[in-house]
Amino acid sequence: MRVFSKKTEDVGEPEAEPFILSVDRILTEEDREKKREIAQREREAFLKSREKIEFHKLPMKLLKAEYLFDYSRLILYFKSDNKVDFRELLKSLAGLFKTRIELRQIGVRDETKLLGGIGCCGKEVCCAQFMNVFYPVSTKMAKEQNLSLNPAKLSGICGRLLCCLGHEHEYYASFHGKYPKIAAEIVIGEETARVMDINYITKKITISFTDRRKAIFSLDDIKGRRDSTTGRNLWWVHQEGQPEPDLSVLLKNLNPPGTGKKKKKSEENEAPKKGNKRNRSPENNPDVEDCDFDDSSDSD
Repeated sequence: MRVFSKKTEDVGEPEAEPFILSVDRILTEEDREKKREIAQREREAFLKSREKIEFHKLPMKLLKAEYLFDYSRLILYFKSDNKVDFRELLKSLAGLFKTRIELRQIGVRDETKLLGGIGCCGKEVCCAQFMNVFYPVSTKMAKEQNLSLNPAKLSGICGRLLCCLGHEHEYYASFHGKYPKIAAEIVIGEETARVMDINYITKKITISFTDRRKAIFSLDDIKGRRDSTTGRNLWWVHQEGQPEPDLSVLLKNLNPPGTGKKKKKSEENEAPKKGNKRNRSPENNPDVEDCDFDDSSDSD
């Protein structure tokens, strides 16, 4: 264990922490004894502060009391849904503890970091274990990882999106555009199938044929190219010893764009409405995906 005091300058990197603490010395036995004493006084300060909050009838929940190592300041962390006027409380606490009082209102993510807990993975939550800065997390990250957009499964114990979505996002983003999406068509020899699942950890892809047969291939066997005429991304399974299929063969085996869903009878008999024509250009074609491979190349 170490004793930290002053801050050093920020290293200036994008992923850097706000500051780095310098080490004064290794913790001595006297310091350990003082640390135990501080912990005891913090528990007492927490209970007394909570009594004062109840006395002033303030809508705030006290979470933790923390003394600095030299007792020069008592920091009280609390949570509240609204802004709290705690001026009278501050006067009462200053007179009670005879030291400088600092009240810090924190959010639900900081509350979890402060109190700790066990995440859905069975381990201690990341924020309490090693995170010093919260980075933004979005549902787009969950989509790129092929996760179900179920709030109950994507939320941590703080009620916000799981921080691990952000930790793993860079890995999944590296595959973006290099492989077909879920439900995309893919050609295997003279047969056409659809992508059922992609596991980027094991680098395996599961496909389903029209007769409900399933097959699993390595992602290394998946090749693709873009048809410059329609803007479609054409995918096929490369089989060892087999030449690359012609573009005309791929287009012949694949369904035309937009034919994946059957129309209702009422829609088939309905006359086309004015101004409702769809632009089938590659830019507005829903069957077109953003891919990293070049039009002239076989695969990425």
